[in-house]
Amino acid sequence: MSRLFAALVVLAAPAAARPADPTPEQLLSPTSHLFVRWDGVTAHADTYKKSFWGPLMAGPTGDTVRTLIAKVPKLLGESLLADPLLDGKPPAELKATLADLKNAAKITDLIADTGVVVAAEIREPRPTLKGLGAALGGLLGGDPPGLDVLMPDLHLLVVLPNAADRADVPFAALRLAWQAADHAVEPFAAAGRKGFRIAPAGPAGPRPGPVGPAGPQDRFGLSKIALQRDVDGPPAIKVESAWWVEGKHVVLYVGTAAPEKVVAEVGANPAKGGVTAHPLFVRCSAKPAFTSVARGFADAGRVVGLAKALAGPYVPGLGHRLDDLGVGNLKAVVFNAGYDGKEFRAVWDFDLPGERKGFAKVLKKDPIGLADLPPLPPDVTRFLAARVDPGAVYESGLALVEAFAGVGPDEDPRDRAAHTPAAIKARRAELAREFDKALGVSMADDLLPCLGDKLVIYQSPNEGLSIFGTVVCVSLKDPVKARAVADRLHPGIENLVGSPVRVRKKVLAGVEVRQLHSRNFGIVTPTYAVAGDWLVVALHPQGVQGLVLRAKGDLPAWKPDADTAARLAKLPKDGCVLQFCDPTTTVKNLCCLGPLFLGTLDNLSGLRRGDGDDRADFDPLDVGLVPNGHELSKHLFPNLTVTRDDGTTVRVEVNESLSVPLEVIGLEPFIFGTAVFGFRLF
Repeated sequence: MSRLFAALVVLAAPAAARPADPTPEQLLSPTSHLFVRWDGVTAHADTYKKSFWGPLMAGPTGDTVRTLIAKVPKLLGESLLADPLLDGKPPAELKATLADLKNAAKITDLIADTGVVVAAEIREPRPTLKGLGAALGGLLGGDPPGLDVLMPDLHLLVVLPNAADRADVPFAALRLAWQAADHAVEPFAAAGRKGFRIAPAGPAGPRPGPVGPAGPQDRFGLSKIALQRDVDGPPAIKVESAWWVEGKHVVLYVGTAAPEKVVAEVGANPAKGGVTAHPLFVRCSAKPAFTSVARGFADAGRVVGLAKALAGPYVPGLGHRLDDLGVGNLKAVVFNAGYDGKEFRAVWDFDLPGERKGFAKVLKKDPIGLADLPPLPPDVTRFLAARVDPGAVYESGLALVEAFAGVGPDEDPRDRAAHTPAAIKARRAELAREFDKALGVSMADDLLPCLGDKLVIYQSPNEGLSIFGTVVCVSLKDPVKARAVADRLHPGIENLVGSPVRVRKKVLAGVEVRQLHSRNFGIVTPTYAVAGDWLVVALHPQGVQGLVLRAKGDLPAWKPDADTAARLAKLPKDGCVLQFCDPTTTVKNLCCLGPLFLGTLDNLSGLRRGDGDDRADFDPLDVGLVPNGHELSKHLFPNLTVTRDDGTTVRVEVNESLSVPLEVIGLEPFIFGTAVFGFRLF
């Protein structure tokens, strides 16, 4: 009787422990590999108003953003209403689509109000006994098992917190997404929930017609699709999708498990605490020194371990290569982001415990500061200064090249002898010998011993356009030996570029500047010099000339303004990486190039449509939506980032206004190239 009573207590415990109103985190799997939550704008309205976003969105730039968002439903409506109308679709279907468009137009406001939670997990496959027998027999016979035998379960959950009372909005957006992808909707019911199902594309017969917006009694949506296998081809990955209301929240699922199973699992997760007991969740949820608006983690160690286990039969040597590249060192990524006054703040932790290998050991723990920098241009827009191990950079590069060459499509996966650690090491040594032979010097014996551990990369608009003005400075241990090694490099450079290289030597302020000219260099002229204890390299002579003149005191050097200096003073002093980026220059350049870029796209789209002189059909892009560069940039200030390494965790601390994509190198040349050469490309 006591055992029976204990069993009843265990069975009853989960139901009793289930929270009445589970949080979004409690709906997630306790073993999630990825978790990200953004709280939305409404929950931190005052915080956003005090940040640089407040005045930015209150001005003309904010009007532009809102106009662009409002145009999206109109563009969707043209394809989802106009085209079906011309194709003779029934009025009832068009009416349902129009209702969905009206609801879907509110999705941006909804997400800004509720925020969003994303979680993902990769689970080990559970093959059948028959599949295991076939896999074992194949391995014994020298053939790896098929992908369908060891295919893992993939789960992705997206939760809109407290959005149940407005579920029609995300449901409408999802229905339109399926409709745009040419998937029909049919009624569906699972776990007591009425909803919808996306009819899979079958080999015969038309799909059922689309179902209109859900009524008051059908505000739950459930859909499922399957990527069918080819008739004579290998089995394809089966992808499922479902969305429904769980408590106060809207849940969207995409993965390989059946939706019915996932609905039941999500309903049972609150009794287990969901993801809230995950150690990484506890870390990312710790209150930082600023107002947090987003947080999350990635359980990288488990993902990498699973990848090694599952891909091992197909990619021999994969585990060893990943470890040598440093991927095996990465155990977790944890972040927390928010605002401190007008500043955006973020803290990223990369857990790298144990003995590091590959790229994980590139950074050195020694601090670097402004006093360690070479004289930078007074108008420098971005720079990156880091303490690095040159030997680790070289070894990691060899490992990366060997990894790509060693797991190519021509490799025989059954030849495991070619992928043992000894064989991989021998192949890297051969790559090093071939590279030394082509270069004409020994990297390990000649070049690397000359190099120090300080690396500085910077750009100045008056020394070259964005990426073309990039200057790379490497500290030197032995400048005299470095000059001698440079003399021996020129024939090797000819071997690498495949054409003659002419070297022009010029003396500037007592420093010899060398320009390399070759037909295969295109529009750039690589230039370098040994200036004091620095090796300076640039794509054009002007960048090298500037540093030489500043080092001699003939030109002024950069000094942070009072505001930037005060912000730098608050940053940790033990950082091994220091990054500075002034987004105002990039933003102004993009605002100048924006009309040219949009005009080119408009002309290209017109050429593709074959537009003639019909004025009724002429609807050009509104280039006036590109904001004025001065108005947009007046709200911005330099972005500062410090990276620290305590031997176990690499911590990146971000203090910025607006982070521009590719801000480390600048993306203006890509915009300019598209605008200028667009007609040739298309």
